[in-house]
Amino acid sequence: MSSEIRAIAEYGRASRAPRPFDAALIAAVPHSDPEEDLADDAGATGPQYWARARVPRPPVTRSRTGIQVSPYRSAPDEQVGTPEMLRTLRLAAPGLIRTANEILDIEGPMPLPRLITLLARRFGVPRLDPQRRYHLARVIGPQFRIIDDFAWPTGVKPATWRGARRVGDPSERRLPDISREELQNAMEFVLGGVEALRREDLLTETATLLGYPRIPGPARPWVESALDAAVAAGRFLEADGFLGLR
Repeated sequence: MSSEIRAIAEYGRASRAPRPFDAALIAAVPHSDPEEDLADDAGATGPQYWARARVPRPPVTRSRTGIQVSPYRSAPDEQVGTPEMLRTLRLAAPGLIRTANEILDIEGPMPLPRLITLLARRFGVPRLDPQRRYHLARVIGPQFRIIDDFAWPTGVKPATWRGARRVGDPSERRLPDISREELQNAMEFVLGGVEALRREDLLTETATLLGYPRIPGPARPWVESALDAAVAAGRFLEADGFLGLR
């Protein structure tokens, strides 16, 4: 057992319970109303959205390890085109890709199916049948980095991205709609405030940080898979049921 892993294990045995997570770190994460924040200039989206918008960039709480937690914001879904424009996807492709970039600049990383749904809504199509969804995904998917069926904004590297977003209302997005990378960043934020945590406590505090009162049963395998991947990659150390940072 390495000295680092032994230290975590000894910490757990010596204290019997890990030092509690500092709730003030969660309380410091600002809340905001996405609709209110974007209302003044809802049309100012685009690849350089935050640079051009008159609304401020979301406030950020930074952990000692550099993880930045900010409020989650939904992309505007006002219509920018007509359903007729989607009849010939080859001709519509430039506008679709540009609009997809606008959505990803605000919400990404995000599930590719949600990106396709929002894209269709912005062209006046409230619901897609499986065939149209498939063809839209064939146009959009190759334009972006897709990992675990999550689309990433252009210019953002999953391996080095240090962000996480907190919802004001758990209905804004489901836990399974959060990428593994974002879940791992939130876990690192939590672990940055303690010596070590039991696995279940880490999962609970991570959900709380992201704005969820609990982890629903159907979402638990996805959240646990993110933690398992981080441990397997050596990002977190685990020993005797306790987890900590390297």
